[in-house]
Amino acid sequence: MTVTEYKILTPEQRSQFLSHGWVKIPQGVPRENIARFTENVWIRLGYDPEDKETWTKEKIHMPRHREIVTSEFMPKAWGAMCELLGGEDRIDKTLFESCGDSLIVNLGSKEWENANIHPRDLGNWHIDGDWFMHYLDSGEQGLTVIVLFNDIKAKAGGTYIAPDGIANVVKWLHDHPEGASSFEQDPDGSRSICGIQSCSEFVELTGQAGDVILLHPFMPHSASKNHLRIPRFITNPPVTLKEPLNLNRPNPEDYSPVEKKILNTLGVSSLPNWHITTERKRFTPRTRAAKDAMIIEEVERMKAHASKTGIPVESMHINGPILYQVVVG
Repeated sequence: MTVTEYKILTPEQRSQFLSHGWVKIPQGVPRENIARFTENVWIRLGYDPEDKETWTKEKIHMPRHREIVTSEFMPKAWGAMCELLGGEDRIDKTLFESCGDSLIVNLGSKEWENANIHPRDLGNWHIDGDWFMHYLDSGEQGLTVIVLFNDIKAKAGGTYIAPDGIANVVKWLHDHPEGASSFEQDPDGSRSICGIQSCSEFVELTGQAGDVILLHPFMPHSASKNHLRIPRFITNPPVTLKEPLNLNRPNPEDYSPVEKKILNTLGVSSLPNWHITTERKRFTPRTRAAKDAMIIEEVERMKAHASKTGIPVESMHINGPILYQVVVG
């Protein structure tokens, strides 16, 4: 991709991504799509938005009931995603082709209201992708995408990132061509592949409803504590490439910014002799069973609400959870 083909990302945004591994796309999602996917969130949760005593869970990963093709759901952000990945033709639109209302909720708790926690001590630093073997050139998680469904201010549950931790992940994956199936931090943080204990750069991601934040797939990140207890709603839709990343392209101009960031981190212009040494694998996410159970609960709440109000239930799971299967490639 040449510079003249960039239509969404400014030179400053591209420079920020290459330097720090992330970029914010202001108002990347139209307001009407944000409103549509949050209109019944409290019905689904079964909580009273005005009564914190009903908020019995601090964090909830809600299942999906409705969806819109990604390019239609967030056209501006989609354009930026395509540019960071080297062009729309490199994206696999048959896998994770849509965005849905699978909101990730952070309601906070009394325990954290007056607490001060250093980001390094949050304890759940990781990179995304619990459904495939990770390699330096993996294309399953082309980007980590964070969609803000409400305004998020400091200390209100925004995601924390560690830009200088990208180098730790890149180096580990380069040195371990056999790959790994998980990148979650050890409970004590001592042996994290993300190397959080050695990081010094931490950024709390804040913004307005409709903003989309695009992270390099090797960006360590962590949920934070919602000290202010302002309900926080985001989604984290995957975007997958048709092929693995190519870290040895004949034409240097063909490298995507995601690929360039890896090469720049290693201080090389290409990796002609690097190859994986084990078989690529995909598998069912470990969160699947819990979400299936939650689907049943949410549909029952929506049905009860419909019987009182006459508002129809909108859910692909109206007759029970739809089973998804990750295709092994």
